[in-house]
Amino acid sequence: MLEIHERQDTIGYENIVATILSENIHIVESKNGESTNGYGVYSVGENGLSIHDYESGEWDIIDGIIRTILFKGMLGGINRCEFQVRDVEKQQKLTKLGFINEESKTIEDINDFMSNCKKCKHSK
Repeated sequence: MLEIHERQDTIGYENIVATILSENIHIVESKNGESTNGYGVYSVGENGLSIHDYESGEWDIIDGIIRTILFKGMLGGINRCEFQVRDVEKQQKLTKLGFINEESKTIEDINDFMSNCKKCKHSK
């Protein structure tokens, strides 16, 4: 069964974490049984969430990882997210999934974004 959970440490992600200028770094992992099949790295700061990196070979898992991070932000009273993903191919995937576009790499209102998600509404 697929589950996405927050890690309690950054072991195994040191190369990614070393490039992020924040002390408040979090990692979520997607697991299918004992196997990890994706991750997301984000930080929390004065301006809200910042998503720095993610990885998975499956589009639905990428979508789930990003939405999990956004939902965790909402639960913590954070309503803004900036995507700081440097990899161009990953940015293109985020665009195709509807998280960012050519004009903006920021979700200014996470609550509104999640409430108006066509995919989310379709699954209700």
